[in-house]
Amino acid sequence: MRRIGGLLAVLLLAGSASSPAFGVSQSELDQVEREKAEMAAQLENASDEVRQAGQVLAETEAELPGAEHAVAVAQGRVAAAETEAAQAEREADAAREALQAAEAEYQAAREAVEAAREARASLLAATARGSELLTVDAVLASGDPQTAVDGLTYLEFMMDGKNRAVEEVTLARREAANAENAASLAETEAEAAEAAAAEALAAAETRYTEAQAAQAAVQELVGRHEAALAVAEGARDNAQSEYDQLEAESERLADQLRQAQADEDDDDSNGSGGGSSGGGGGGFVVPVDGWKSSDYGWRRHPIYGTTRLHGGTDFAAGTGAEIHAADSGKVVYAGWSSGYGQLTCISHGGGVSTCYAHQSEIWVNDGEYVDRDEGIGAVGSTGDSTGPHLHFEVRVHGDRVNPVGYLPSCLCR
Repeated sequence: MRRIGGLLAVLLLAGSASSPAFGVSQSELDQVEREKAEMAAQLENASDEVRQAGQVLAETEAELPGAEHAVAVAQGRVAAAETEAAQAEREADAAREALQAAEAEYQAAREAVEAAREARASLLAATARGSELLTVDAVLASGDPQTAVDGLTYLEFMMDGKNRAVEEVTLARREAANAENAASLAETEAEAAEAAAAEALAAAETRYTEAQAAQAAVQELVGRHEAALAVAEGARDNAQSEYDQLEAESERLADQLRQAQADEDDDDSNGSGGGSSGGGGGGFVVPVDGWKSSDYGWRRHPIYGTTRLHGGTDFAAGTGAEIHAADSGKVVYAGWSSGYGQLTCISHGGGVSTCYAHQSEIWVNDGEYVDRDEGIGAVGSTGDSTGPHLHFEVRVHGDRVNPVGYLPSCLCR
């Protein structure tokens, strides 16, 4: 079945405060209301149950595109959030690995400091025991020049070893300090990466919740739509029967109008006068101050797909609005007429007549002559009507024709 609503209704409905906002203009909202009015007009002859189902169908079909779009957007956000969370987790893993490497480097540097410190402690202990002084005394006391030279060389070797040990300790301490700073920085970066990963994961979970809410909204709309369609389908036979009854009533009315015209023609031929001033019916006045809500013509039923004739033009107007005679003529019908509700029909001569349906009040009587633009009744919603409006028909020899050709092009009073 074709979609009646091509736009979203609110939005998102999707059901989440953090869901995307879908702006809907006033013109789009007005269009939805007009589509609902069109659905109501097309279901004018249906039962109350089917009318309500038709309204649900119109509303759900108007809202479904927006709801489905909200699901697509929410699912896209879920995918983006999951990608972000995965990247953040990878960065956190890399940061933890860097932290472990920095901690291992720092531990090795500490061990080097300890080793250098122990070497320096040995040299200092030897110095404290006077080993260097004893070596100097032994060298000076030697009477052998070669022995003295060898002794001095050994002494220089010991002093160099001492200096290297001090330098190694100093260097080891510097490297350890650098390693400690690197480890501290790596730890900070790891903590930040883990926090970012946790935040990204929470965002992904939020987006997933939004997507679930949006999907649930779509499912709820689809459920309402299917339920309404089931109600309408269940009433198909009854709806067709009611339409057939209305068409039979229209044909009965056509026969009555033809007979009235024949009687008028007989009266004219007998010289009794009394014909209307309407002539061929061109140049009628618009019968009510309202806007055209439904056209004359064949319609495709919005639920069943069958074609049906809407035999007049509808004008939306408030209950009690004055209805005017489109032209002067003789009232040939004033009363109740099945699906037409309170109905008035006026013969304008030349086989042309007009009918005014769903009135709340009728102000004229059968056989009465009325003037062009005279008030003949009030707008209502009687018979098969979904709301106050005037169903206006023009008939030529009883057959319904398009009223617009008989009215001002502006359709204004």
